[in-house]
Amino acid sequence: MSGEVFPLADNQLGAANPRDNVWLSASAGTGKTQVLSARVLRLLLTPGVEPSQILCLTFTKAGAAEMANRINAVLARWVRLEAGALARELKHLGADFDPETLARARTLFASVLDCPGGGLRIDTIHAFSQWLLGNFPEEADLTPGARPMEDRERELLAREVLADMLSEAEAKGDQSFTDAVSHFTKTKDPDALRGWLMRCASAADLWEGTASWAPPMRARVLRILDMPAGADAAWAEEVLHPDAFPDHHLTAMLPLMRDWKAQAGQACADFIPLWLVASVEERSDLIGRFYETVLTKKGEPRKMANPTKVDPSLPDRQAEIAEAWPCISSAKRFLLSRTSLPLHSKWGAVSRCVGKKRKRAKASSISTI
Repeated sequence: MSGEVFPLADNQLGAANPRDNVWLSASAGTGKTQVLSARVLRLLLTPGVEPSQILCLTFTKAGAAEMANRINAVLARWVRLEAGALARELKHLGADFDPETLARARTLFASVLDCPGGGLRIDTIHAFSQWLLGNFPEEADLTPGARPMEDRERELLAREVLADMLSEAEAKGDQSFTDAVSHFTKTKDPDALRGWLMRCASAADLWEGTASWAPPMRARVLRILDMPAGADAAWAEEVLHPDAFPDHHLTAMLPLMRDWKAQAGQACADFIPLWLVASVEERSDLIGRFYETVLTKKGEPRKMANPTKVDPSLPDRQAEIAEAWPCISSAKRFLLSRTSLPLHSKWGAVSRCVGKKRKRAKASSISTI
């Protein structure tokens, strides 16, 4: 990199003025780094501004390295540049080019080298955050000497915590917990359980304090799922029971569906009798069939033009069934949650367990701060 300063054009020159707060938006390759570097150079040329007072943050290591190399190359070139050429380059930046500024420009390279840390602080956001945590651990509520946790370490920690929790549950005969873990792993991606564990560990504020999620948690979880705090199996049966669900509309639709020879009509004709004779427990397993028959996948009434010509009230019947859907969905979620609810009451221990192991290892993950 030659370190030569090229003229800034139009808005670029204005954006390089450090006296203004600037939001710079431009496409790739249009000179954003050049403008930001010029802005730093203008700051360095300002009397009373020390290199240690300037902080540049980028998203990537490549961006930080490019800006640092560009600025250092310019400052090194200015040391030996002829006065007329140096004045032109300062003018390109929009800076003053009087004798005092020329003299200051020639000393900047040495000033930057003498800066604490060996140069300007041009870092990625993550690197600067790690520096802050390392220098101010108590303010960040970290153990002094803590270090960033590598992805591999975090993965091993998650496995260790999960293994300890399962071993403890088996030793205490906590069948509800082990069954819930088994259900979770069967219905989710294989790595979902460890991912959920780390999410719980990063939300320590939810598990500690007067407003924390402490057992018993059942009523609170049910309210979040839009269900009564005292919801139980009997409540679920009420919303699925024929007396609560608009079965009479399905009964009225059945002859129309049997006469409708289209594939959609035959699917409805097969499904409706199954629903009408099913027990409440069986209905919980049949709910999904509504999305394939009477309703669309969005839970809206399915268009049935030909049967509607025979019975114009058909869309209204479908609409009333669709309106009952929130209650059915709540019931379905409750029936499923009967297995998974015990799992929730254990996750408060995850945060405490992970915290203890981290302190013992003197490690802390930047992603949990």
